[in-house]
Formats: sequence, structure tokens, C-alpha cells
Amino acid sequence: MCSHCKRLDPLDSRCEPCSLAGARRREKKRQATRPSPRERGYDSEYRRARAATLAADPVCSICRRSPATTADHKVPLSRGRTNDIANLRPACGPCNFSRGNRAA
Repeated sequence: MCSHCKRLDPLDSRCEPCSLAGARRREKKRQATRPSPRERGYDSEYRRARAATLAADPVCSICRRSPATTADHKVPLSRGRTNDIANLRPACGPCNFSRGNRAA
């Protein structure tokens, strides 16, 4: 039974419509409280360093198979590093996003 709307649903504690609605509410709340890219440190300095990094090496430095589409921070901004070109490396989206907040 769904714990929210009380429909019978044998698989989970919430039915699919209630689960999707909850996910939408959580994402909307996260977007409302998340700082802008500029406030998180992605400014014009970062964009220039990103462009230079991707131009220098167009292949992902992590998997070495896919074209690089993002610039990965070797040590994340949240861990005290900067957008210096020495802290960036080219990465494909899946490799970059799978790393999360971990240092190289």
C-alpha cells in the first residue's frame, strides 16, 4: 500500500505517481537552494581554462576512449582548489560525472 495516497501497490512503500511527484518536489527544492554557477566558482576564468584544456587534448584523460566534452577538476573546488589550468584535465561526461567530489 502506498504510504502517501493509500493505493494498493505491492512493490514499494509508494506508488509510481507518488514517487515521481516526490522526486520532482525534491529536485525543485534543490534547484531553488543551489547557488548559481558563478557563485560556485565557474566564472570567465574557468571558461577560458576549460577551453584551453579541451583544445590541448581532445580525448578523455580518464578512459582514453571518448572525446572530451568537459573539463574535470583533479581536486574539486569544494576541496579548496581553484580553476587553474594545472588543476583541470579533459574528460568525457560519463567519466567526469562518475567521479563526484573525489580528488584525482
